[in-house]
Amino acid sequence: MRREIAGLVLLITLLLCGCKERTWPPSEVSLGDMKIVVWDVKEPHLPGAPPYSELLSLVVENYANEHGAIVEVEFKSRQEIENLLLGNHQGEVPSVVFSTEWPFMGEGTQDLTAMIKAGDYLEDALSFWVYDGKLMGIPSYIHWLCLAKRAASDDSPGAAGYFLTAPGFLHSALDYGCMDWAEQDICDYVEWVKDTYGLYSEPVLDLWERNQISTLYPVTPHLFRWLRLSEKDCEIEMLPMDTPQGEARFYFSVPGYVILAGSQEEVECAVELAKLLAASKGRWAARAVGCIPAHVHDVPVFDLESGFTREERVNLVAGLRDSGACVVDWVEFGSRSNIRLAVTPAIERYLSGSTGRREFEESIRSALKGHTSQ
Repeated sequence: MRREIAGLVLLITLLLCGCKERTWPPSEVSLGDMKIVVWDVKEPHLPGAPPYSELLSLVVENYANEHGAIVEVEFKSRQEIENLLLGNHQGEVPSVVFSTEWPFMGEGTQDLTAMIKAGDYLEDALSFWVYDGKLMGIPSYIHWLCLAKRAASDDSPGAAGYFLTAPGFLHSALDYGCMDWAEQDICDYVEWVKDTYGLYSEPVLDLWERNQISTLYPVTPHLFRWLRLSEKDCEIEMLPMDTPQGEARFYFSVPGYVILAGSQEEVECAVELAKLLAASKGRWAARAVGCIPAHVHDVPVFDLESGFTREERVNLVAGLRDSGACVVDWVEFGSRSNIRLAVTPAIERYLSGSTGRREFEESIRSALKGHTSQ
């Protein structure tokens, strides 16, 4: 219901704003000494796609030459970007920031509703970034988590490896749906994992390469592409992840670019550059790792160059529509991150077989006790 209401509010707002003709920034106008600082992340170079850094440099160079702006690009770690958006950064604040694969509405992000054409983007990608009726980011591509399985293996749930220290292990189960970031739900989910997939063993990828396990989750697009490229004798299937409720699903987020505080002219200038960066990274993500570009005109890139079958593409798109995925603010994101960091050691001990159920529950309760959201 929240997504439908948010989408309706956004549509009405954009239609009203569309009555005002916008021509910013006209190519004949020089932006003088205005400086736009961009924070982005380095992306791995995978076969079949050009290096992302080269594409970014080309977009920035063309924009700077056309508009006379000074654009500086700084590659930051994902943790540095997260700290910035959580308000834990001291120093110069960039104008344009890539959200990383775990998006949230960061402190200082600007309302972009009046500066974005809704028809340019996939509806589900755009609605992800709607918060309190406002559009808070420019979607770039649709990121997903899946279960990867060797096609030749049987359908039994055993012989599986899971990445319990990865953020997606808890996020994919607790972010959307019937479960929440609460003590009982965390304990129930972990118990279900143990009953379904057995005890945790590491290193997981070594077990996979030795054919001791046939299933992996949660698997990112980067890892899934690597699995398919490295597997010589067997097809790797992309499947939705099982859940305690018996409803298998993919997990989705929509990385994008956010604009931080500045004058109206600076914000508008930054938005125009961010649109170009978002589209460029969306095309790169489609070619490199099979993500769905958020820009409507770039969807054919995904269809033709992702390497996925039509059935796989349809399953991803249908899963997104049913996922309920939406952006949260920095307070909620920070709360979930703190919970994840607090409970992961207890989960690892229990799923490794070193502690029993009662001690596990007590450890989870203790880890959450001092958390203000509990």
